[in-house]
Amino acid sequence: MDVTTVTHEIQPVFDSRSRVLLLGTMPSPASREQGFYYGHPQNRFWRVIAAIFDEPAPRTIEEKRDMLLHHHVALWDVLASCEIEGASDASIRDAQPNDLARIFDAADIRAVFATGTKAGELYRKLIEPTLGVPCTTLPSTSPANAKMKLADLVGAYGKALLPLLGETEKHVLPVADVVKLEKEIAKSGTSLSTLMERAGRALAKVAFDEAQATASQHDPNNAMQRQADAISHTPHDNQNGSTGRTSSNSHTAEASDPSDENQAAPHIAILCGSGNNGGDGWVAARELARAGCAVDLVTKRPAREISAEPAHEQALLTEAIASKPANTPRAGLHQTASSSQTAASAPTAPQTTATQHAKPRAIAIHVSPSGDELACLFAAADVIVDAILGTGFSGDSVLAPYDAWIRLANEQRSRGARIVAADVPSGLSAQTGKAAEPCLKAHETVTMIASKPGLETPYAFAFCGTVHVAPLAYIEPILESWKQRETVDNASAGNDSLIGSSVATDANAALEAAGAGKPPSLKHDAFRRAETEDDDGYDPYSDRPPTPEPLFQADPWN
Repeated sequence: MDVTTVTHEIQPVFDSRSRVLLLGTMPSPASREQGFYYGHPQNRFWRVIAAIFDEPAPRTIEEKRDMLLHHHVALWDVLASCEIEGASDASIRDAQPNDLARIFDAADIRAVFATGTKAGELYRKLIEPTLGVPCTTLPSTSPANAKMKLADLVGAYGKALLPLLGETEKHVLPVADVVKLEKEIAKSGTSLSTLMERAGRALAKVAFDEAQATASQHDPNNAMQRQADAISHTPHDNQNGSTGRTSSNSHTAEASDPSDENQAAPHIAILCGSGNNGGDGWVAARELARAGCAVDLVTKRPAREISAEPAHEQALLTEAIASKPANTPRAGLHQTASSSQTAASAPTAPQTTATQHAKPRAIAIHVSPSGDELACLFAAADVIVDAILGTGFSGDSVLAPYDAWIRLANEQRSRGARIVAADVPSGLSAQTGKAAEPCLKAHETVTMIASKPGLETPYAFAFCGTVHVAPLAYIEPILESWKQRETVDNASAGNDSLIGSSVATDANAALEAAGAGKPPSLKHDAFRRAETEDDDGYDPYSDRPPTPEPLFQADPWN
């Protein structure tokens, strides 16, 4: 093979929040062609990083960069240039190092890791003597490192990185701010449709994990254990090499074919509303079907009649690949005047390694099924996904037909089905935490971008179960810009606040004067409670948190 002089042209990934630095050797031909790190389809780097953070594997360059930055991980390579034969790290000659000072000057890097033996050797030889920072070598994620299974790699990387990174900051934002944030993200180049695709994939991952956990409880040796990688597989990631980058197919043996007659495919029912919360469900249906699940999608109206965007776009994409093959029974459901089932051509998803070994299953679409049909469908489901009502819901009741869907789902929950909610359980206010009648009771809730106040109330657990925050995008810079803008606004309003404080003082004096000579019960009293409130200080008809108010202004015993 010819020797090629290669110059590193891919920019490093880092910002001021980065805390650990991962270094490869030099981008492989596949990575250089793709324009990003670990670009070979069989390299497991991105699946490993996603797994240690319990997220779906990223698929686009933007998504990969966002994941690293969100978790404070910097990424680059040891070499700036070298002579190399193909992707063989063993052939590297005339190696010139990258200048890592630009990263260390900008960020508080706590540790450096090399993603392979050769990268570690070159770092210790070319960079450590000058930089003075030691490097820890992690196992290569290349398929050439066949002795290391995916689970072993995840364990090694997680043990090394997680103690240094700690918990990612949890943001709790009002619903209006999350909507504003989505618009800001869209302005920066990540469309709302892309955000919905990411949300649907995050939802699908949790639903699949629930189905897998349920199956393992009944049969520890169930074949679903061997399908788990399919739901997080990305068709075009990663970087290859002999000690960090060469190409092979070692990972293909880690997945199994769930279409085998002896393997029971997980059966998942997805309830989709007609808004953008329902759009997350339509995306999740595609992802779960590609991972080998049998999917029943329930909707009030067909995809073409959905007006909300980008839900309409995503529903049409899912409807286009929906099918109902003979080997996937649908619990005896049949089409009636009040219920229709869409059957289209077989899925046309690209056949990657994982999808070949996790054969795509059917998506059966049920439009306005009757109560009996829905109950029959739920009886066959391992997991029910709630994507009916989103964060915009508020009120005391849920309208038909969604009220019946929620009641039937809750009934099936009591019989053992697992429930996963998209963003917020349907019937619960994401802003206040107030539950309507009926309100879905989920085991897991996958909320998007940030948590919401209603999910953090003391009683939310009864409806939300465990709350997972799906980041979807790197929002920290946007939140920081908001904070800076608020600081500037507060500073500019300083003079006005001084004027306002004098007015407030005069108003308080007038209020005290007005209360003089009146009975104590009529005086202004910050601790007096309204008559409509309970003795614990909580008004059950309000949406404010149930925080008891003090009963006394002073200690009555002194």
